[in-house]
Amino acid sequence: MELVEPIRSKEKIEAMKKILKASNLRDYCMFTIGINSGLRITDLLGLKIVDVIDEKDRIRDRIVLREKKTNKVKNFPLSDTARKAIKEYLFNKKYSPSEPL
Repeated sequence: MELVEPIRSKEKIEAMKKILKASNLRDYCMFTIGINSGLRITDLLGLKIVDVIDEKDRIRDRIVLREKKTNKVKNFPLSDTARKAIKEYLFNKKYSPSEPL
């Protein structure tokens, strides 16, 4: 089994964010949520827009989901950085709340 090490360098994280933001806002948004939440990739890819946007089209303060691996409920706040990335991604984008983020 391969061992995957997290990116620990703030400089490398910022460089990755800069590259993603320039090429694909969705990937930038997902990366930013992932590094600020600690979600596993299966849970991150399972997020729907309704998980991050409320019924009044405001970005939620918290995400509540059931983890696929452990089946435990995870309830955590969205950081300001993640909220900003979501806003940038969804700004001027037509979406359905039930579609994948």
